[in-house]
Amino acid sequence: MRVVGRIVHAVPVTSFLFDRFNLFNMKPKFLLSAVCSLIALSMTASAQNLSELVAQLDSDQMNQRTEARNSIQQQLTDSTAPTADANARSALEEEALQILQSDPSHPAQVWLLRMLELTGSEKSVPVIASYLSNPDAELRDCARRALVANTAPQATAVLYQAMLRSSDKEKRAYIDGFVFRGDGRAAKAIVPLLKSDDAATVVQAANALMVLGDDSVAPALKASHASAPKEARAAIELAMLATGADANTCKALISSAANVGVAEAAFIALLKKDTTEAVAVLQAAVDEAPSPLRNAMFATAMTEPALQAILLDGLTSRTPEDQLIILSGIAEQEITSAEASVIALLSSADQAVRKQAIFTLGVIGGSASFSTLYALFLNESDEDASKALAKLDIATINKELFETVEESNDLKQRSAAMQLLALRNAEGAADLFNRTIAPGNPDDLRVECMKALEVLGTVESCQAMAQFIVSGDSVKRSAQKSLKRLCLNYGDPDLLWDSVFVPALKIAANDAVRGDLLVIADAVAGDKLLTYIQQQIADTESSLRPAVLKTLQRWPHMEASKVWLELISTPNVSASDIKAAQSGLGRMVKSKEVGGWEKLKLNQIVVAVEKAPTAEFKQAMVNLYLKPNDYIQHYLHDAFEQFANDPDISVEVAAVLATVSESKVRRKR
Repeated sequence: MRVVGRIVHAVPVTSFLFDRFNLFNMKPKFLLSAVCSLIALSMTASAQNLSELVAQLDSDQMNQRTEARNSIQQQLTDSTAPTADANARSALEEEALQILQSDPSHPAQVWLLRMLELTGSEKSVPVIASYLSNPDAELRDCARRALVANTAPQATAVLYQAMLRSSDKEKRAYIDGFVFRGDGRAAKAIVPLLKSDDAATVVQAANALMVLGDDSVAPALKASHASAPKEARAAIELAMLATGADANTCKALISSAANVGVAEAAFIALLKKDTTEAVAVLQAAVDEAPSPLRNAMFATAMTEPALQAILLDGLTSRTPEDQLIILSGIAEQEITSAEASVIALLSSADQAVRKQAIFTLGVIGGSASFSTLYALFLNESDEDASKALAKLDIATINKELFETVEESNDLKQRSAAMQLLALRNAEGAADLFNRTIAPGNPDDLRVECMKALEVLGTVESCQAMAQFIVSGDSVKRSAQKSLKRLCLNYGDPDLLWDSVFVPALKIAANDAVRGDLLVIADAVAGDKLLTYIQQQIADTESSLRPAVLKTLQRWPHMEASKVWLELISTPNVSASDIKAAQSGLGRMVKSKEVGGWEKLKLNQIVVAVEKAPTAEFKQAMVNLYLKPNDYIQHYLHDAFEQFANDPDISVEVAAVLATVSESKVRRKR
């Protein structure tokens, strides 16, 4: 393989060759032959000059044409590489020009023009230019592209003259070419197109002038504006703003622009050119009725320090619509000096304003914001306030919250502080909560603390809650809920099973207590728990069987199906076990909470039908697909057709297959 690698890197080849020979996917016995062919082809390509390869483009044999195209491409790649010899590139260009002037075939002309698109210099311009008036559209397009890519100044003049005599559609292509060249001098060549009768051409010309940004065309744009088609006005106005429009023009466009977007752009341009005038325009707008343009101006003003004070002044007395815009600007620009004004808006009767004010305080707030938001959270359980408090960047907040949890006699305050520490993911909070959930503290506080640990908890937190469950602690029920949620959030089910559940099960006084823990064990559904469940099920005398069967019924992924299939295959399986298996397999198919590919689930149900201990069980399994979704319909025919003559389920199978459209059966087959 190392030898092959050296050969491949030593030989200049195109991607076509790799596709043709597919070296890396070949069987070893074909590899040597392929490599030899590759070398031979490369040697042939290097031995042929451009004229010979061009002649082969007209070959009757497709392989010869393909190899010629790829060889030409390889020569082009070699000549344009960063390390390529400039003389070799010039020689290739010269040879291409000579062939073009010898009236070669159409494919040859196309390929040579494409070659000159990458290699062409000043000396190529006259030859390529001759093709711009060719009756063949493809050749004209190739020539235009070649000249657009040509850096010679002469190409600009040639392209301009060709553009003047071209159709509107082609004119637009030439405009794109001028933009691609990025030559500001080309702007003057585009200006006459502003007078075109074709609105699309005018729009494209204006867009090009906007991109090129040559201020010398500003008078022409302004002159064309009044007589321009309605559809082109906005494009011309944006081009005017991009090409040195003065303050008066900007000011005029604010009130007369074709749309709000242009008017806003005009206001931004005015702000850059004449701040005093922009301030005057904004102050005048403050007293106007709300409008899309006014709103856009306000949003822009909030990004500029020179204008912010105008809108912040008297914030509490402005309309709710204005307040929302200004509040968003305060948050985006992080204007901390506006904190007092924002706090004042918390009493707004408008709920949207109040909500935005709370959010804004979460971004810019200081100590005053903390006190205000904390009161809202404490007294009203305001969810928005809790989110804002979670974001507040104040070093002392966490310290105050820690002190509240540890020292306050107010249970409500301690609970609120714990919730906020959890939301803020405060360093050291988990350790504090682990201490606080210990027996001896008020149960209400312990319960709230366990809720907080559902997010921040550690393995030690899990172990403590498991102890509460098996020891009959007064917070046992809350511990069950919080432990389950914490385990799901924590992940790593096998680790938690070994370090939390197994030790707790060992110290539990009896199986009834163990069942209280196992009832939430689906939160650590992994291989180790599944093995434990299999062991308990196999022991028909185990008093834990009902608990583990319930756990298995809530299994979050389809791996539980193998246990159900083993269970129903057991000789003399009990009616209760059959019922449990039916419920578990049914949940696997129907519940969105159970992960797994639907096709694999169907396969397991087919096995369940084959192993079914009773006719009723068979029927229940087939009936799971009475209302199939579009995806699984494609597989039902093949899955259940084999049971069509089974007297136990022939009716059920027929009903399921009737839901499958014939077209879907055919598509699947």
